[in-house]
Amino acid sequence: MKLDVKKYISQVRTFGAFGYDAARIADLLNLHGEERTELVVRLSIPGDELRVAYDNGRAIGEYNIDVELTKQAEKGDVDSIIALAERSKERKMKDMKKELFGV
Repeated sequence: MKLDVKKYISQVRTFGAFGYDAARIADLLNLHGEERTELVVRLSIPGDELRVAYDNGRAIGEYNIDVELTKQAEKGDVDSIIALAERSKERKMKDMKKELFGV
């Protein structure tokens, strides 16, 4: 049975925002057999519409975390200031790896 991609795009984006991996997403969507395999494989293919939705969700989730940390940091919360600095450093490293090595 072929996976009905349009049916799952929104949910995949939401689960991506939570940072769930492909297996957990398949579990939450109650997918089995060929549909499960197709979802897991498609989430690993850059440019696939499911992968794009997942990556978009991840970016939205990261953005939401940064917004909340920024709000707390502006109030003087030291832990939030430290967390924002660490997240910024990690993001720069990830961006550099992607640029240099495509990872």
